[in-house]
Amino acid sequence: MIPFKLNFELTFCLLMLCFLCEESFGYIDPNSGYIVWQIIFGSLVGVLFFAKKIWHSIRGVFIKKETSDSLTSQN
Repeated sequence: MIPFKLNFELTFCLLMLCFLCEESFGYIDPNSGYIVWQIIFGSLVGVLFFAKKIWHSIRGVFIKKETSDSLTSQN
């Protein structure tokens, strides 16, 4: 049994209190901006490395690799 259940009316009233106040004294310190940029940049680099790995695996399927026997027999 849930002791406290949020219904639609209560949720709507809480959202109205959060978003419809006239004055907001919010503050974001400068370090928070750097953290956001670091998350964005790190995610972008991670996606690029993942795409590179996928690209090499797909390319490896279509490109025939030379075996070491064929390389030594040519010399």
